[in-house]
Amino acid sequence: MLLLALDTSANCVSVALLDEDRVWGFIQEDMERGHAESLMPIIARLMENAHLTLKEIDGIAVSVGPGSFTGVRVGLAAARAFGLALKLPVYGVTCFESVVFGIHKPVAVVLDTKRDDFYVQFFDENAKASAAPAVLSAEQLRQKLPFSAVGSGALKLSEEIGCPIIQKISPVAVSVGKVALSRLDNPMPANPLYLREADVTL
Repeated sequence: MLLLALDTSANCVSVALLDEDRVWGFIQEDMERGHAESLMPIIARLMENAHLTLKEIDGIAVSVGPGSFTGVRVGLAAARAFGLALKLPVYGVTCFESVVFGIHKPVAVVLDTKRDDFYVQFFDENAKASAAPAVLSAEQLRQKLPFSAVGSGALKLSEEIGCPIIQKISPVAVSVGKVALSRLDNPMPANPLYLREADVTL
């Protein structure tokens, strides 16, 4: 199955084209904002580089969060639009799952919330969740030591409580696609995962 994988949940736009046997291509561009304006041109460039068209893909995989509210919505809206227009299945993957993919040891996936806390989920050596996702402070996480951390908030957390860090190498969207491909027989719907309410300023 040839998947187009998307992630716009954090400070980058990451897209990949892959199947069970190979990664046909990926593009990842760091950005603080402008995800909505950048996503479609990046997808077009990816497809052109791979000499393929959207009509040749078999499904869409997308990050469902947690992350930036706007970023998560951008990715989900694009994935659902492609799915509807092309009559393709859309597979959801949490940001925790994409970060932990390929790591074969117990670990805490720690994502930066841009606040004084972290989005956190613990996984076992088989990359299976050992606890529900949560929003935790550094002091709350200190009580859970020892553990190794990986993810966008790992360095910040390590500086606060001294936990060791694991570096994640794979481009984000590649991991999103690989997670989706690994469970085609039991897919997760593409519904947003929000661990807190959105900030609203009037």
